[in-house]
Amino acid sequence: MATDFRQLTQLARALGLSYQQLLARYHARQGPGAPYSGAIAWARLELRRVAAARAQQALRTGFADSQVRHRDWAPHAFSLGAGVLARLAARAEADRAVLPRICPGHYLDAALRTAPRHLPRQLAHMRGFLPADGAEARRNQRITLSIGAESRTMLSTLRITLAAGQLPSSQPAVVSGLAAHFLSQLPGHSPHEASSGNTTGD
Repeated sequence: MATDFRQLTQLARALGLSYQQLLARYHARQGPGAPYSGAIAWARLELRRVAAARAQQALRTGFADSQVRHRDWAPHAFSLGAGVLARLAARAEADRAVLPRICPGHYLDAALRTAPRHLPRQLAHMRGFLPADGAEARRNQRITLSIGAESRTMLSTLRITLAAGQLPSSQPAVVSGLAAHFLSQLPGHSPHEASSGNTTGD
């Protein structure tokens, strides 16, 4: 029971609710007689639904901004994990049926704008969504993508923080992890795009 309480408290916090508010919403949606044992599974589904909606909105907001204020967007050179880069390209190709001008840079821009500002959480995303070791984890590809001003600021902050902390993690690894995490949150992501269960937050 203590474990359930801790999990529900964490899920409630991620949803911006108190523990009591989460249970009240659960019973309002599932019925007053819904068993307490089902609250965790329901809360996880609710969190995934909210995260998907937020990710989709962040993507659409960035895409619209790039069309209206395109002068504020500038090319930036990235070194990304080969697998992550392939997923960015595949997702952009699939979404062009709805947004004909969407590009991989729009997804990376949204991933950076919605990234946790707290470095340990950024590193947690990296560890959760990239191979832990082996050649694939170190195999990066360089690409130039256009991103917005807020995302460029985020990259500068990340670079300074990593350097100041003298941490072993590299910026390419963290950015690749954040991109993979963002893609996993979008509605309709492929089954192989596994989620670690981490949540974003400030």
